[in-house]
Amino acid sequence: MKLAPRAHVDPFIVMDVLREANRLEEAGRSIVHMEVGQPATPAPQTAKAALRAGLDTGALGYTEGLGLPKLRAGIAELYDKWYGLDLDPARV
Repeated sequence: MKLAPRAHVDPFIVMDVLREANRLEEAGRSIVHMEVGQPATPAPQTAKAALRAGLDTGALGYTEGLGLPKLRAGIAELYDKWYGLDLDPARV
């Protein structure tokens, strides 16, 4: 079966990320494991502390209706890098 070029998506690499996070942790780095969902495990204390600090800033609310321009530009850059597509950020 012939697939459209857009069907060629990079593989899901979560286990590679987990393996690298574990390696860095064993080497003494402080790692917050957020690479694999674990519904039966509570959120790490560091993640909870970051959420509390974020709530205290008062910077909550909605983003721009069409999305953050900087984020849209970054996504367009990734599409160019990964897929060779010159994508206008306004279309993201």
